[in-house]
This record gives sequence, C-alpha cells and structure tokens, in this order.
Amino acid sequence: MMLESIHTEHGYIIRLLNILQRKLVAIQQGKDVDYQLIKDIVEYLQKHAECCHHPKEDVLYHYYQSHYADSRGMNDLEAEHVALAKLTQEFSETVDMILMDAVIPLDVFAAKLNTFVSRQKAHLEFEEKYIFPLIRNTFTAEDWVNVSAQYEECMCDPLFGDQVSERYRSLAERLNA
Repeated sequence: MMLESIHTEHGYIIRLLNILQRKLVAIQQGKDVDYQLIKDIVEYLQKHAECCHHPKEDVLYHYYQSHYADSRGMNDLEAEHVALAKLTQEFSETVDMILMDAVIPLDVFAAKLNTFVSRQKAHLEFEEKYIFPLIRNTFTAEDWVNVSAQYEECMCDPLFGDQVSERYRSLAERLNA
C-alpha cells in the first residue's frame, strides 16, 4: 500500500538524516568530517526524494483535498515540499563550495546543517503523526485504488533499491557498516 511505501522511505530518509546529525556533532566537537559523504546524502535526497517521494505524497494530499472537506494541514504540505527542495538546493550549494575549497566558517556550515536536518525531521514527523493517520482513517478502499492509479511507482531507488548504483556505493557501504 502507498502509505507503507512512504513510511518505509521515511525510515530511509531518517537513517540518512541521522548520519548528518552525527556529522554535525563531529563538527561541533572540532573533528574532521567527510564532506563528500554529506554531499552524497544531500544529492540522494535531492534526486530521489524530490523526484519520487514527494510526488507520491502530493498525489495523496491532492486527492484528500479534492474529496474531503476537512483538509487540516494538507494545504501547506505541497508548499512545504517546495520550501524543503529550496532548502536542500541551498545546502547542496554550500557543500559544493566546501568541496571546491571555498572557505566557509565551520559555525556557519554547522548552523546550515542543523537547520537542514531539523527542518527535514520536523516535516517527516508532522506527516507521520498527523497527516498519514488522518489519511489512513479517512480513505476508503476505493480511494486507495484511485490514488494508486494516479501514481506510478519509481522502480529503482539508487541507494535502498535492489541494485545500488555506482554513484551511491560508498554511501551504501557506510549505511551497512
């Protein structure tokens, strides 16, 4: 079912955000961090989450809004996805600058990393605690058939799918270590 798939993807995203959280602690403790690993995580979130994950959620939100009068919180979710995409792009550019040897003060980078992780986690928590239970308790079997017909599942997750792409091999190794 669609919600289970989204919930599983949230688990994957949380795993990646937890790695970023640990990198933040390392930075705050003055330790060296692997900025390429941070880049790999952010790029995965940009490419896969924004292209496959959020569109799936948006199908649910739009369907709910068009079929049920009570759309508490739904109105802001698509805008939140746009804002998260912008935040992710900005943070990605910061990481790219560091990888190109630009001098960015560690406290500035740490603040951006903290904001990125905090906003992403808050968004996931809001969906899991409020939005998904509302949808789960409201949708009928017919609703699930209708939303499933509106979304074509992305078949190849380059990190958590059956085949890990070469691009994410080192990240996958870190996740499985």
